[in-house]
Amino acid sequence: MKKVVIAASGGVDSGTSAALLLDQGYDVSGLFMRHRYQRTLSDDESTDVLRKLREKVRVRFWRVDKDGSETLTELERKRDASPFPLPFDAAAAIELSAELGFELNILDIDAPFQGIVENFVWQYYQAQTPNPCALCNKKIKFGLLWNVARAWNADYLATGHYVQKTTVAEWLKSLSERDPVVYESAPDWIRANENDSLILRSKSPKDQSYFLYNVNKDVLKSLIFPVGYMEKPAVRQLAKEKGLCVAERRDSQEVCFVPDQRRVEFLRDYKDSRPDLFPNASDDTSGNFVSSDGAVIGKHAGYEKYTIGQRKGLGMGFGERVFVQRIDPATHDVRLGTYAELSTSEVRAIDANWHAPVPLDEDFRCEVKIRYRNASTSATVRARADGTVVARLDSPCFGVAPGQALVCYWDDRLLGGGTIVL
Repeated sequence: MKKVVIAASGGVDSGTSAALLLDQGYDVSGLFMRHRYQRTLSDDESTDVLRKLREKVRVRFWRVDKDGSETLTELERKRDASPFPLPFDAAAAIELSAELGFELNILDIDAPFQGIVENFVWQYYQAQTPNPCALCNKKIKFGLLWNVARAWNADYLATGHYVQKTTVAEWLKSLSERDPVVYESAPDWIRANENDSLILRSKSPKDQSYFLYNVNKDVLKSLIFPVGYMEKPAVRQLAKEKGLCVAERRDSQEVCFVPDQRRVEFLRDYKDSRPDLFPNASDDTSGNFVSSDGAVIGKHAGYEKYTIGQRKGLGMGFGERVFVQRIDPATHDVRLGTYAELSTSEVRAIDANWHAPVPLDEDFRCEVKIRYRNASTSATVRARADGTVVARLDSPCFGVAPGQALVCYWDDRLLGGGTIVL
């Protein structure tokens, strides 16, 4: 049997994925990621969970230390004791593992995960709109976790992401049958490297391919997405039919380490706790709202409260619908303007990562997305060897924000992308 490690979050997507992998005959083990920002049980509650399920599931505890080599260490513990309070979601993952009969490894990733959090806060104070999920997918979920899975001699790493994976040859065959006209229009570079793995957009409205653009191309062949071809209601229904304990669990929040509705408080508390990271940061980030012509039209209580394109929650009324156009971290000015002023027909990005052999220093046609929740739009794109990308859009986009990702597709195939800059 092929050995697969499933990233078990304690939710319905990863839980259903684990059940499907077992049905398909894989040798499955689970891996739950623990960090300091999760809600936890008390010590006594943690012990009760482990005691209750000790005869049904083997639970092992590990830590990854950020010492330059990401040393993996198994933690010693007394029977039924946890080396740290169990996260609520870890308790659900343990119950699922006991139910389905596979080993669960709880991995303390707190040290390396701090890099994701630091980058998130730092970008906000640089007047950018960060994309922590894309960075976490690259560094943690499909970087660190895959290295851990390989250390355990796994053949594959699986997650509950809503994306599909196939090979170039299989995709081209499917495309030729589904849409011969589009197939015939495919350029030579799209047809190259037929044995390579690729990511396709899921048919589900929850498609998450946007967040996977930055994953190392070489890792793709070792990934499995068991529910990527399904839609969320069907996943929940399958979980109910299988009687899984996670069938009714609510979806996780968008940024897993930020408490609901407390983003600004989180940013400020973190900045204040890390003078080493923000040595020149002012305690007072308040400033002026300014109009498009630079006139002061109001006061705000902190520029980190705002992102480009924001309309609601400005803290005061202006007598008309206005949107955040630009944020200056040096002066703390937040420029406001009309929706039309948010329009742009050219988007620039840096630090590009490509899954496909896109041509360099020449134009190619594809679709692009500038935010996860935006629809894709057709564009002419030019990528360069230095990692910069310029996309000239057929139709203007609104609210393009530095820090977000410019992600490129050909048909439903994920090509790659980069980080948007002004």
